[in-house]
Amino acid sequence: MNIKDDKGLIGSIITVLYLMVHFVSDFGGADVMGAQWLYTSTLDLVVLLYLFLNRNTYKEALTSIFNYKFTLLFSLLVLWAIGSYFYAINPTETLVTLARLISTYLLFIQVSILFYKKDIKYIFNIVCFAISFILLVDSFYILKGFSRNIETMDLDANILSLSGNHGNKNVMAASLLIKFPFVLWLIINHKSFIKIINIGVLFFGVVALFILNTRSTYVGLGIIFLIYSISTILFIGINNKIKAALQVAYFLGPILIGLFVANLLLANAVELQGYQGGYGTVTKRAGDITIQSEQGSRIHLWKSAIDYAIKHPFVGAGYGNWKLASIPYEKEFTNDLFVPYHCHNDFIEMFADLGVVGGITFGFMFLLVPIFTIKMWRKSEFKPYHLTATISFMAVTCYAVDAFLNFPAERTAMQTILAVSAAFVFLPISHICKTKTSSGILNKTVPVIFYFISLLLIIPSIYIAKQTYDSLKIQKYVMGEIDTDPKMALEEVKSSFPAIPNLSTSTLPIKGLIARYEFRDKHYEEALRLLNESENDNPYLHYNDFIRTAVYADKQKFDSVAIYAKRAFYNWPRATSYYKNIMFSSTKNEDTIEIKKAYNLYKKYRPGAVANAQYLLALYEVKGTIDYNMMNLLDSTNARYPMDSAILATVNSIFSRNKSGIKSTDVLTNLLNNGVAAFTKRQYMKAAQFYLQAAQLDPTNYTHYENAGISYYSGGEFVKAIPYFEKAVQFSNATTGKSEFFMAMSYIALGKKKQICTPLITAKRKGYTVVDSYLRQYCK
Repeated sequence: MNIKDDKGLIGSIITVLYLMVHFVSDFGGADVMGAQWLYTSTLDLVVLLYLFLNRNTYKEALTSIFNYKFTLLFSLLVLWAIGSYFYAINPTETLVTLARLISTYLLFIQVSILFYKKDIKYIFNIVCFAISFILLVDSFYILKGFSRNIETMDLDANILSLSGNHGNKNVMAASLLIKFPFVLWLIINHKSFIKIINIGVLFFGVVALFILNTRSTYVGLGIIFLIYSISTILFIGINNKIKAALQVAYFLGPILIGLFVANLLLANAVELQGYQGGYGTVTKRAGDITIQSEQGSRIHLWKSAIDYAIKHPFVGAGYGNWKLASIPYEKEFTNDLFVPYHCHNDFIEMFADLGVVGGITFGFMFLLVPIFTIKMWRKSEFKPYHLTATISFMAVTCYAVDAFLNFPAERTAMQTILAVSAAFVFLPISHICKTKTSSGILNKTVPVIFYFISLLLIIPSIYIAKQTYDSLKIQKYVMGEIDTDPKMALEEVKSSFPAIPNLSTSTLPIKGLIARYEFRDKHYEEALRLLNESENDNPYLHYNDFIRTAVYADKQKFDSVAIYAKRAFYNWPRATSYYKNIMFSSTKNEDTIEIKKAYNLYKKYRPGAVANAQYLLALYEVKGTIDYNMMNLLDSTNARYPMDSAILATVNSIFSRNKSGIKSTDVLTNLLNNGVAAFTKRQYMKAAQFYLQAAQLDPTNYTHYENAGISYYSGGEFVKAIPYFEKAVQFSNATTGKSEFFMAMSYIALGKKKQICTPLITAKRKGYTVVDSYLRQYCK
């Protein structure tokens, strides 16, 4: 089977199919990456089979592509990353990320083979039209979403919600910017109608880009405009200044007009809402680009990764394992169990993951692009390819800037355009440079080795991508219960999780998550077995120790509770759940020294109502009385944190009743304890009644109404649940978004679609962490 394709139609069609990954949604997963990487890796296999069936047609191309310096460096990077499996902190996590690298590598190789000696202008035309269409769709999605949400969301929440199929709004912004050069190519190479249409596409893309308020793309836009302007002046301006000025205007015009329009839209949103949060007008956001503004975020993360790379110069943490190696650096900087995941610089992160060899190889891959492009600019025989080279160089530069300030390495849409752009950069080699005559043996062995190794790599990559996608589907629900009492059936959880990956999207050990359900169902030994098995999956977060404290507390083994509570808290002292745990264990062991030690450490990082309330409750539980210092601390806490009355409600109630002669077996505490006990036993109606009684005694605490609503919700009484959520959200200190979220879940269960979005949007605005997937599903 040998298909003749002189111009490159087949290669163009396949490239467009790769680009269609932009439209692949999460398909029920917790992250869109799962379905997208499965799509791309499967397409890799299909293309590989096509090349194999037409191996005689592509034999010369395949051999020649592996003479490119870029291909050799990329191959070295992949081999070095594969080797890192044997020393990685978590080898399974390396497999997950490695599958994505291999898929990108094969994408580049196969597209390069398909483009070899084909009509560059013909291919560019088709691919650029496809990219222009995608840019227009994404731009309209952003403009429509921004306009629709402007009156129902605050500006920050509105902008953050505009992520589309890209995971977050920063990736969306970078994905917009990297398409600009290809639209420019259409503007320059076409006349009248098509030119005007694509000027419009570029304009809408610029407006959408500026609305997203992503500072890294402002930097990238400035750099690619500079590259474009310099190349235009060099190749056109010397002989025809008017034409050069017009060509620069094709880019500068949409930028300036788009900036003006976006600024007006953002200024109107700020004026409409009466205040400005972290995001705002373009001029305000651009003014935030300072070294000082990044000191507490990117620069801090860079320093950590650089320090790790210096201390581990040869092997690093293993490909994709910086997310784990970063945790010891972050334990004094990030709250609760938030893990930065990436260091916001893929170049530095590659050194941390793969050591000097991997880091230098990755860096040289990007350095080759400007070197080769400038070489083409200087040589007359490359003149017909100056524009295509410049456009491709601009696209790779967009990616490089994003990689320097963010983390596009695992995002499928960005990797796809990077691979295609890199293939375009080096495509002129096949037209200009003479093909080196290789020996007959080499011509035969290179293709055989390529097809064999590629098949050996892509089959496991597809398997891993499928496993990861399946895991993300169940994680969507399990992670949604992470801050509440787990409700899913144990067998459903156990049977749904595949073996790969062994970490959740937030780096929690999967077996640790399953152990939580085993503990709920009183399967203590099985829970402990799972926790022991997954001890090294993430040895730095100590989530397993946190679950162990619950298991041993139920078994009344408080010495063991103390051991694991201390280990968790002192390794992650900013985690509120760990702080509460050590206060609980210290209370059970009547250890006031440990109570004070833990309080002082937690207060050092997170002073506030939570620190003081937990400390006072623990002291009171041990002492049984209130002394002057305790009362003085409570009074000062109430005065200093008036907005945290809900957090302080229990300690205020206990202390006030104690002063009136009521003992520590206080009625409110008993009601709350009974409510928790009933809920744990799944006696949801009974639990709701306890919480409603607590609300009568303590009507200023919204959490009683919230807990009553959750109890009714858990018992399937959705109609009864909603009024209590409505009552809870009326309190000014109800700032978690939890009531709004469960109100929306109740409306979903009742099929009342019109009522779903308002509480979901409010929950998102208040920072509730699990609403994004529901917003995408119900509030498009």
